[in-house]
Amino acid sequence: MMSKAFTAIALILPCLLLTQCDAVEKAAGRGNAENPAVAFDVAIEMTPAAAARFKATGDTLVVDVAYYGYPTEAARSKANGLHQIDLGQERVGVLPNVAKVHMPGGGLNQKGLSDIVDGDVMVLVDGYSITPDSNEDNQVRCSYYRDRLEMARSKPPVLKCDIPAND
Repeated sequence: MMSKAFTAIALILPCLLLTQCDAVEKAAGRGNAENPAVAFDVAIEMTPAAAARFKATGDTLVVDVAYYGYPTEAARSKANGLHQIDLGQERVGVLPNVAKVHMPGGGLNQKGLSDIVDGDVMVLVDGYSITPDSNEDNQVRCSYYRDRLEMARSKPPVLKCDIPAND
């Protein structure tokens, strides 16, 4: 006969694992369809300290892309507080030992393109860590990249990841 402690662990462990998988899936932005016309890759450069932190904590690296553009005269009322038209967001969660992350482009709202000047989409690419437990997220942070989508597609942006100076 199994002990109560063993039974409790056997029942709780799969739930915890499923919860963590769900958190990574949410961060990963799964469900965004591939859009080859706007998909691009992001190069990851990790300092030895950041790599060690990832290895020790089991964190996930999230690459986050915000798509936006500058409003046409007719769409100025739709602009946000930064005077930009939000065109969507996309997050991809990966194991931190990868050198390249593929952004499928499905998070770009194609309907908003008519609201931006010349249809010129901008991207803001960022990276950060999320933890599998109750530790604080963002223990590893990456540089950001901001430029036209066309530039990101022609030469992959590089995110340099390190431990924040105040840690």
